[in-house]
Amino acid sequence: MSKLTRMTGPNIDTSSLENYIKTYVSLSEDEILALNSLVQYRKIKKNQYLLHEGGIAAMSSYVVSGCLRTYITDNKGIEHILGFPTPGWWTGNLQNFYNDKPSQLNIQAIFDTEILFFTKETKEKLFLSGAVFERYFRILTERSLIDFQARTLEILSLSAEERYWKFYNKYPDLMLKLPQKYIAGYIGVTPEFLSKMKSNGLRKP
Repeated sequence: MSKLTRMTGPNIDTSSLENYIKTYVSLSEDEILALNSLVQYRKIKKNQYLLHEGGIAAMSSYVVSGCLRTYITDNKGIEHILGFPTPGWWTGNLQNFYNDKPSQLNIQAIFDTEILFFTKETKEKLFLSGAVFERYFRILTERSLIDFQARTLEILSLSAEERYWKFYNKYPDLMLKLPQKYIAGYIGVTPEFLSKMKSNGLRKP
């Protein structure tokens, strides 16, 4: 596997992350300085992995540019895509991050991608630098749980066609960029079934 590019310190442009955090909480100059001193940067090339199933890479990652896919592979070798982290999204494996358990997820770059990230150690230091960061990540966790519940209900209760349009509404900019097999993996059908659905005409709800 090729080496991932990493930078720390003042060479990193953290403005997108700062602005995103400020949509939820206010940051003082000291808190911004703490953020800048602890965050790290990586560039992940297309098709390169940020995290492999079975690996341990305890990172909480914010997507600056590009796009990743988070997926699992079942015992039949079929990929099930959980999401497509795009700019402004956080990604990682919570069990991997907090419990040092081998990952059940794969996180792969679909396009060249840039991330800002915290390790377990640097995230703890960030929390100690100001209660505002604990509040921010609590809000983030609550939103993630809401999204996860909505995604679970979507899988259990909607038809494949309805899931397709949910995907369209959630990722409109990706519809023309992603391979059809990735869209199929997200809505839970085979690429062949998706092609059949599209050839039969997808009725917009």
